[in-house]
Amino acid sequence: MKKNFIIGTCLALLLSTPTMANNNKVIGSGTITFTGSIVEGNCMTDSVGNTFKANCWNGTEMEETLHKIEPNKMFNAQLGENKGSMSINWIKENVGIMDIVYN
Repeated sequence: MKKNFIIGTCLALLLSTPTMANNNKVIGSGTITFTGSIVEGNCMTDSVGNTFKANCWNGTEMEETLHKIEPNKMFNAQLGENKGSMSINWIKENVGIMDIVYN
């Protein structure tokens, strides 16, 4: 008896689900307002051999800057449109870490 009651209850719930789904009502309406600012993306970077390339958005198009990197020598440079700076900290011969800092 108990088993039939559980089966009957489950069947009733399954058959009534489409009916409940059709009764969706809009509870309210309104306007969502977003505030904030549009932030430009970062620069795209690439290196080939001893040349480092940075492509940064200058407001109208991507601007490419090329930098010559000399292994084991101090390297500091500015990204285009005053977006930030980059430098290399040499760990050992021909192995370094490039830091790119955005303003």
